[in-house]
Amino acid sequence: MEKQGIVKNLIKNHEYILYYAKILLKTRVSGSYLGFLWLYIDPLMFMLIYSFVVQVVFNSRMENFHVFVIIGLTVWNLFSRTILMGATAIARNKGIFEQVYFHKFVYPSLYLMSYIYEFLISMSLVIIIMLFSGIPFTWHIIETVPVLFAFTLFTYGCSLIVSHIGVYFFDLRNILDFTLKFFFYFTPIMWDFDRLNFSMAWVLKLNPVAVIIGSFRSCLLYGKSPVYLYLAIICLFSLLLIQIGYKLISRYEDAYARML
Repeated sequence: MEKQGIVKNLIKNHEYILYYAKILLKTRVSGSYLGFLWLYIDPLMFMLIYSFVVQVVFNSRMENFHVFVIIGLTVWNLFSRTILMGATAIARNKGIFEQVYFHKFVYPSLYLMSYIYEFLISMSLVIIIMLFSGIPFTWHIIETVPVLFAFTLFTYGCSLIVSHIGVYFFDLRNILDFTLKFFFYFTPIMWDFDRLNFSMAWVLKLNPVAVIIGSFRSCLLYGKSPVYLYLAIICLFSLLLIQIGYKLISRYEDAYARML
């Protein structure tokens, strides 16, 4: 079967991706009494826990820390959950692609879209908390759109590559689960780069997720523009990752059924 480019395939399959992503989101919250409210409760509870630990236990006096940390958590959840699901995105849909053909890149794509829906819901909680905290809104909130675009490209590129590797390496999800927990503490979710006081701090700033988190905070919390040069670099790097991931899946997708 002729392999089309990723843009053509996204356009061709966009209705299926958007629709099934909504189904996945509903499935995650079904079976509980509170349903979609858990999409608010989960980040809110973690915000309260981390705020207590940092501000009460460690006696930090960072202003508006609760907003600072929930922005970081919301961004991190989109990235980490998409990557973890990407590790098994193709394998868990074996029953579907054995019956009907979809280019296998569709499966990590719809999980990403599902978590973007969840991200947007969680960001509405951030806006509500900012309102109650008296944090002023500025026109810079509009600049979260290009930040989210860059973030989506980066997460998508990583997810495509992880999805391909996950077909051949069944323990990848467990390894990623541990690795992401490790990198969680090296990402500025509960701390600020400006408060670091060691010589190798610049290495942590090479983390694209750290740049994205800082960019969202600039737009929402500090009323400033993100550094567009950094976002442009992330976009270019992400496009390379997407190209690599898509080519890997296109080249080997016919062999996936034999591996699973």
